[in-house]
Amino acid sequence: MLRELVATLSRHPLLARFLATKDLVRGVTLAIVQIGDGRTPAAPLTVLRPTVRLDIGAGQSGKVSSENFARWEAAVRALQSIPPSDAAQVYVNVKRLFDEAYRELGYPNGDFDDAIAKAIRMLKATPDVTTDLVLLRRDGYFEHEDAALRSLPPVQKQLVLMGAENRRRILSWLQQLAATLELKGTS
Repeated sequence: MLRELVATLSRHPLLARFLATKDLVRGVTLAIVQIGDGRTPAAPLTVLRPTVRLDIGAGQSGKVSSENFARWEAAVRALQSIPPSDAAQVYVNVKRLFDEAYRELGYPNGDFDDAIAKAIRMLKATPDVTTDLVLLRRDGYFEHEDAALRSLPPVQKQLVLMGAENRRRILSWLQQLAATLELKGTS
């Protein structure tokens, strides 16, 4: 039912792939909980990952170029292809499914609205980066050269690596969603 409702709101191809994932409600619920906890929701949102890997060149360190930020544009456009007010209406109609999945994750008295608000707060707390991002190549991963960025929760590090414009677009969409749902503590 949720797949059909969301599919009527947008025909974006990446969104269609996401809607085809198994256990959609549980996956979205887990992703939102992980974001709220500062973790990167890699497993539940695998289908949204860019097909092109992050690249800083051949050296042990390098600047993050605009091409690296562009890797995330399809996922951001997929999100933006759904009007936040329509997404809110669908959520309200199926909220009990999310509340149930949230309880299954170990929040027996929790209201999933609180998890959404917590995730939005976590993302909004990501600092604006006005200088070039420099990454250091490590064995199997990259690390921010800047110690302040290195100390951020993983999900904030990821949001920084999506680029300022993508970050702005994501946060704007989430703020509209939060306002429509009248979520407390997100403004």
